[in-house]
Amino acid sequence: MLQSTPGTRDTLQGPHTTGGQDVAILFATRIGLVVLFLLIQGGLAWLLLPAGRGSYAACVAFGTLLGLFFTPGAQQGAQYFVMAGQAGVSQGVSSALAISLVGGGLAIAPAILLIHGDIAFFQKADLRSFHLALILIPLVASSTAVEHQLAALRRFGRLAVFSLLRAAVNVLAIAALVWGGDLGVAGAVASFAAGHLVMIAACLRDLRRHCGLAPALPSRSSLTRVLGYGLRYHIARTGEALEPHLGIFVLGSIAGEADMGLFAAASSLMLGFAVISHAVGNALLPRIACRNSPDLTALCLRLVCGATAAAVLVVLAAGAPLVRFLLSDAFLQAVPLLWIMAPGIVAYAGTGIFMTHFKGVNRPDICSWAVGPGMCANLGAVLLLYPALGVAAAAWAMTAVMACRCLLLAVVFRKTTRMAWLPIWLPRRSDASFLWAAGRSVLAHQWRST
Repeated sequence: MLQSTPGTRDTLQGPHTTGGQDVAILFATRIGLVVLFLLIQGGLAWLLLPAGRGSYAACVAFGTLLGLFFTPGAQQGAQYFVMAGQAGVSQGVSSALAISLVGGGLAIAPAILLIHGDIAFFQKADLRSFHLALILIPLVASSTAVEHQLAALRRFGRLAVFSLLRAAVNVLAIAALVWGGDLGVAGAVASFAAGHLVMIAACLRDLRRHCGLAPALPSRSSLTRVLGYGLRYHIARTGEALEPHLGIFVLGSIAGEADMGLFAAASSLMLGFAVISHAVGNALLPRIACRNSPDLTALCLRLVCGATAAAVLVVLAAGAPLVRFLLSDAFLQAVPLLWIMAPGIVAYAGTGIFMTHFKGVNRPDICSWAVGPGMCANLGAVLLLYPALGVAAAAWAMTAVMACRCLLLAVVFRKTTRMAWLPIWLPRRSDASFLWAAGRSVLAHQWRST
């Protein structure tokens, strides 16, 4: 089986790589992505300071989440039918982009009304920045959609390179627009948009050259199936995207820009460790779509939670010196928030693997059941605790909800797969053997390629 023999190949269309190779390649390339991510976070912190960082977070959260809310199925729905072999690449991409562009366009009208309404959240940044964030609504939805298509086809190497390119463009644009052009929050939002625009162009070019993508109108049946899957997963997808930003929205209504900036910087830094879960999940999902493999899911769960916990401990050990170097002295008050968020981040990593499993076995509705109540609990906890705890309330609420959701999904996973608790969570000697074999396998693959 795949969990013990990384050299086993799957028949899903895509590059001839093994499960172990896919995971190893994604882990290796994500190291560069983490470095660029830290440059982005450091640049935003040093250039915008807490108040400006909070304004930027408000604009990006608003544009990104509104686009995802209005485009059900554009990402996961189209991805599922392509990787399951039930739709061609052209139909999958055309359906995803049609939903992204139409849904994103429909979202702009209510967005403008919200921006000009008498809502405290939209007073946390200037109107120019919020207006500029409107382009993120269709842009980020489309970028995420084409990115999911590459993952469906297991083009993980190219996807990693394009992700690095997107982050690099973001870094360069921040340097040019925020530092060089002194455009402040608006420049930072434009830099974020530039990275996603490059991502769309790179992914579409790769799909056209190597995967047979051709211009096509989405069929009615394709749109119906994609939206049907997407609507079942919509609450989960919206909640999954909203949860890291929910504290921003609540603080935007009851707190100042500085508190928003502290929480945004701390949560962005800690959520950066989600790249570990995403890397493994991307490699895992196409294989689950081909065949249900709970043992493989459990293996990935143990590896991801262990790797995430180790990475989080390293950051916590560095503590204040790391924050002072990376974010500046203005963000030292964010250090306690990192400790509060740490358990939740490990749980969040495990949640990502469980959700990958349920998406792969065509049960995305389970993810939605788990996410919906958590969003309400998170919102209520921040509002209730903020008067007593201040900005720490958002961190405590995030950790509590992430832990509860991971536990709930673990219970459902055990019930649906009939696996015992120990085989799911208890580390095995074979886990280390798998990692060693995966590393050797990818090195041998790269040597043969050269």
